[in-house]
Amino acid sequence: MRRGIWIVSFAVLVACTFGVVSLAPAGEEEGKLYFIEEVTVKPEGVAAYEAAVKGFTSILAEHGFPYAYEAYATDDYHYYYVYPIKDFADVDALYKSWMKLLESWGWDKYEEMEKQISGSYETYRFTLSRFRPDLSYLPEQHPYDPDKSNYLLWGYCYVKPGMERAFEKNFKEFVTLFTAKEVPFGWNTWQGDFGTEMPLYIYVEHAASPAVFWTEAEKAMAKVGDESEALWNETLSMLRRYDVKTGKNRPELSYRPVKPAPTPE
Repeated sequence: MRRGIWIVSFAVLVACTFGVVSLAPAGEEEGKLYFIEEVTVKPEGVAAYEAAVKGFTSILAEHGFPYAYEAYATDDYHYYYVYPIKDFADVDALYKSWMKLLESWGWDKYEEMEKQISGSYETYRFTLSRFRPDLSYLPEQHPYDPDKSNYLLWGYCYVKPGMERAFEKNFKEFVTLFTAKEVPFGWNTWQGDFGTEMPLYIYVEHAASPAVFWTEAEKAMAKVGDESEALWNETLSMLRRYDVKTGKNRPELSYRPVKPAPTPE
């Protein structure tokens, strides 16, 4: 039991929506699952936490850990790590990979590291989310580069129960409108799954900097005008809560193995 708790805690500490999610590349298949880990770091613990995460990526590479994750951090000191997975069975395969890693590296080394870092964070949790390309607008002229996206905005849409289909209909209308106007500024949309406060949809927008983001957003709104505003106001009426987070991709805290994860047995 103790080791089961350690492995969960460890995975979060070194890799950790409600769930902040990443931006998927254009053409990503609908319904693709992402396993997301989150850790809330104390402001005074940021330096120690990040140093531990950076140092641990070399341990992952040394022991051939097969699962990649992309790191994100929001301005309220939440760190999120997003693992693309094949299906629910892959969650078990991910767990087994962590177990294999810790057995190889040594539990004593892990426990020592955990003692050093435990005072730097407050809480952690795990969630699953699904990518929804049908609710996303991905113009070719606005590609996502995880190494250059220094500003991200996440919009958390907590939909009123029973309003899911109406909400999705409106987001598809946004896609149609932005496509018709050829707006060079897009977003990805995700649907919260296990561990999230459902019904939940999350859209993610990106740019190289805050200045570029808001400049491009203003240009986009000028193109879609009153029609977009009316559609958005209607969409807001379907929500019981709406939150916004800002932050950025953290490639220096991410792990991108050369060898892909094995197919779960």
